[in-house]
This record gives sequence, structure tokens and C-alpha cells, in this order.
Amino acid sequence: MKSFFLNQKNILILVFLNLVVILMVGFFPNDYVLFYIDAFFTILFVVEAIFKISYYGFKNYWSDNWNKFDFIVTLLAVPSLANLFVDSHFATTNVLLSLRTLRVFKSFLLIRFIPNIDKLITGVKLACKASLMVIMGFTVLMLVTSIITSALFGEIVPEIFGNPAKSIYTTFRLFSVEGWYDIPDLIASRSSVGYAVFAKIYFCFLLFTGGIIGMSLINSIFVDAMVADNNDEVLDKLNEIEEKINKLSDK
Repeated sequence: MKSFFLNQKNILILVFLNLVVILMVGFFPNDYVLFYIDAFFTILFVVEAIFKISYYGFKNYWSDNWNKFDFIVTLLAVPSLANLFVDSHFATTNVLLSLRTLRVFKSFLLIRFIPNIDKLITGVKLACKASLMVIMGFTVLMLVTSIITSALFGEIVPEIFGNPAKSIYTTFRLFSVEGWYDIPDLIASRSSVGYAVFAKIYFCFLLFTGGIIGMSLINSIFVDAMVADNNDEVLDKLNEIEEKINKLSDK
């Protein structure tokens, strides 16, 4: 049994099967057979953690980041087992019902089986560091424009610019280029012709600076930083090939 739980292929199969059960529970939330099967998988993942700790020792087990991830995800799903020890009707009407949703955290166990996930995570970390200052600058731009926009249009459309908090959310929505044109159209319907023209020009300017230039800049820096490691590997290989060609040509 210990060898079974120490085999990563077996764990991958268990995670995948559990994910299928979780999806089925979403379609049949009142099917207690599926619920007990899902609870059984949770127990299996707890047993896996126990076997690994006993085999590697807690210190060595905890030194591996993926083991930490597995342990935390499994621990988050354990409270859902409390529903096994109460009446089924009570479990569906009590706060214990919310504990059943914790089982979905087990789906995250599939992440560590993604090919080259370590490189992907490293790339994301580098990308976050590289784009940190740009994101901070973009955030400042969004906050400043939110305050200005709230002062300009807060009385006309208080439901979206009535206070800085609402204005920040609406500005972020504007920068995402999702339904941005509804905002100036709404202002135009409640104001004079001159103010309506000003609003349309103003929000077109915000869209261009924040939504097009700002978001594109962040995206380009983020993606460039993520693929930087791959570019370095390619350059190293090219340099190695060039050195070998030069040696051959010298001979």
C-alpha cells in the first residue's frame, strides 16, 4: 500500500478520478453516493500524506514545496468530512453544507502534474518582478483618474462614480475595454450636449491611455519576462554550436 501512495502516477489517477466525481456532484448535488465517494478520495489523500511523512520524515517531507502544497490543499478539504458524522438532512440545512464546498480545493492537486510546471511558475515569478513597477504606475494612474472622474461625473451618475470606491471599480472596468462605451453614453443621456461631448472625449482618452497603452505595456513586459529564460537557453545552445563550428573550422 505504501508503494502505491508513493507512486506519482497512481496519485495522478486518483486526483483525476476525484475531479470527475467533484464535477458529477455539481450536476447531482443531492446524490449522497457521489458525496461518499468524494469523501473516500479525501481520506485517500490524507493517507497519502501520512505515508509520505512516515517514509521521508516530516522534515524532508516539508522541505519539498509540492508536498507543502499537497498537504495544505488536503487539509483544506478535510473539514468536509464532518458531513459524514451528522444526519443528512441536518447537513443540507446547517452551516456544515458550506464545508462540503471545501472539497473543490482537491482539484488544485492536479496543478503539480502539469508538464514543466516548475519552469512556468519560475517564469511567472520573474514576470511579476519585472512588471512590478509598471503595475504600480498603472495602479497610481487608475487611482488618480478615479478621483478626478468621481469629481467630474459623480453627481450625474452617482451609481458608478458617486464615491472613490465606485469610481475605482468603474475605471478598472473601463481600462479592461469591456462595455466602456456604456459609461459615456449614460452620462450623455443625463447631461447637456456640451458636457456629453466632453464626456465622450474624456473617456476615449482614458481608454486609449489606460486600456490600450497601459494594459498592452503591462502584458508585453509580463510575457517578455516569462519567455526570457527560454530565450537564454536558446542563446546558450546557439553559442555552444557556434563554438563547435569554430573549432571544426580551425582544424
